[in-house]
Amino acid sequence: MKPTYPLGVCLALLPLLTAQASETELTSMTVTGTRAPTDLSRAPLIIDVIRRDDAVLSTATRVEDVLSRQPGLHVAGQGRRNGQTLSMRGFGRNGVLVRLDGVRQDISTGHVGNFFLDPALIQEVQVARGALSSLYGSNAMGGVVSFTSVEANDLLAPGKESGARLSLGGATANDEVRGSVTAFGQRQTDNGHLDGVFSVGHSESGDIRRAGGPLAPEEASLNSLLLKGGWQPSDEQRFFASWQHYHEDTTQPANPQQRLATDSNPLRDREVASHNAQLGHRWQPSAVTDVTSRLTFSQQDIDEPQASRTLERLGLQSDGYHTIEHGWLTQTLVFGAELERARQRPAGEANGFPNADIDTQAAYLDTTLTAGRYWAEGGAGQFDIGLGGRYDRYDASGQNGTDSVHDQMSPRLRLAWRPDDALMLFSGYAEAFRAPSLSELYANERHFAGFCAGPSFCTPDNYWVPNPNLSPETSSTWESGLVWQQGDWQVRASYFDTRADDFIDTQVDIMAGTTQAVNVQRAQLWGFDARVTWQPRAFPMISSTAGLSEVSGKDRDSDEPLGSQTPLELTLGSEVTLYSHQLRLGWQGRFAQSFDKQGSDARLPGYGLHDVHVAWQLTPTVDTSLRLANVGDKQWYRPDGSLGDGRSLLATLNWQW
Repeated sequence: MKPTYPLGVCLALLPLLTAQASETELTSMTVTGTRAPTDLSRAPLIIDVIRRDDAVLSTATRVEDVLSRQPGLHVAGQGRRNGQTLSMRGFGRNGVLVRLDGVRQDISTGHVGNFFLDPALIQEVQVARGALSSLYGSNAMGGVVSFTSVEANDLLAPGKESGARLSLGGATANDEVRGSVTAFGQRQTDNGHLDGVFSVGHSESGDIRRAGGPLAPEEASLNSLLLKGGWQPSDEQRFFASWQHYHEDTTQPANPQQRLATDSNPLRDREVASHNAQLGHRWQPSAVTDVTSRLTFSQQDIDEPQASRTLERLGLQSDGYHTIEHGWLTQTLVFGAELERARQRPAGEANGFPNADIDTQAAYLDTTLTAGRYWAEGGAGQFDIGLGGRYDRYDASGQNGTDSVHDQMSPRLRLAWRPDDALMLFSGYAEAFRAPSLSELYANERHFAGFCAGPSFCTPDNYWVPNPNLSPETSSTWESGLVWQQGDWQVRASYFDTRADDFIDTQVDIMAGTTQAVNVQRAQLWGFDARVTWQPRAFPMISSTAGLSEVSGKDRDSDEPLGSQTPLELTLGSEVTLYSHQLRLGWQGRFAQSFDKQGSDARLPGYGLHDVHVAWQLTPTVDTSLRLANVGDKQWYRPDGSLGDGRSLLATLNWQW
């Protein structure tokens, strides 16, 4: 079946219209893919940044609303918060690292996701694509998605030292109504600078309307809290603390990634609670030196009838950067170390979630050397040489006394050449890994009950078989690309080729009554990402960007398709700012060719989706944002075959005083 809008037409429009206006700012920022302040035009990878004033974040009620229009990135599930997982660059949920204020979020239990956060509390999202284990360790094979919560300075009006905000909003697709109250402030005292923010939120929602009209049954109630503050006794020192709480009560299918409840997937009550707390210190003696250390604690509780699962994580980490001028040579060092203990504690009839612990120790060091002069200055161009690596060791132990001890080196090499300030060509090699989960190593209880397909054909009960000898998944990636900016235009593009080994797969033997995680596959994953930004100086009220992405994959032994592949996708859009930035109007489109459903011979149709949004500063203290997603209620499918989000009006009204 052909796409709703031919891809050729979309490509013809590429220079004119684009998709995410949040990418237009090129100021220096701490970039997820480098862990150091970097201008995006000098970052040797593809990064998308979504800020709080972007329509997809300012109106969002769940992670799907924030990320569902990102090219090459898909959110699995049926719109339920508990079922949201990511796929990117050919890797699924276990190969994409999710971080919330620097703390990894990777609970692994059945079909429940690992996004336990309220978008209303998020200031910025960075999506860094590529193999990043050299900086972040396990799971960062396809990339890293980092969420950063708001601080007082993000909310204060110019010239104000305190304030409060009442926010009301919701979404029509699931009849959601939400509200939050936030207080924030800062003050300069004789003992230093103080700042803090306190926010509480609540929402109620019902059945979720998917693309084309089908409903995904659910009743949900969410409570969220953010308490965050800091004390800065001097310009060099800052102490900070935060606590984020997320608590959702739902009635939904046992597998929240399936749309309908059935006899084998009945409705059940599920309570999910998440806590993320940290104490930290930042030392910044100069603009070129920064060391941030933090003690973190996180806990996720999933309670269901007769069963509960708890993951507790206690960690200590320190990360920093330092830039050194050696005359003709500039050197930037990025460094860090981490210690962490994670504990799983099941209760009742919890399935596939063994009583087990894992200790992780890690250290990393990355250096970038910059030298040379541009052509116009008589040189051969400016060169960057980056070399880094990370060492990880994990010690896992299960309830049966078996241990699993592995260590892993994740090197990374990068080269970049800039003949002038407008063009950068880059290429690099990186290795990444994913440590087996405690469930994959030690699960040993019943997986599912036996059944009889006829009077003479019955199967036994099926039991998990532990495999403490599982090796980590590993990958090696070559990626090359360019960044070009001239006048009103910027282009960022890269091509990658990944060879992955020891994929961890689940093998189920029905007749033997066993299920076990095993290392099975050798894979190749390849594709590209491209972004184009147009910010005309003659019409500064207009900003436009575009994204183009595709991921393919195959088994290197059998040539069979595999991986979380994504079709050729194009995002287009534009935003116009009027009346001295008081009114913003925008459109966004996402288009894809037809593609093969993962794990099936079925062919899924292409699609063309359209969103429109408006943001209006009604008065100095009142503003509103409206976004109509999937305007035509186009029925479309994700690569895993699940229905995408349907037409929905998402709205937020803020009153700040």
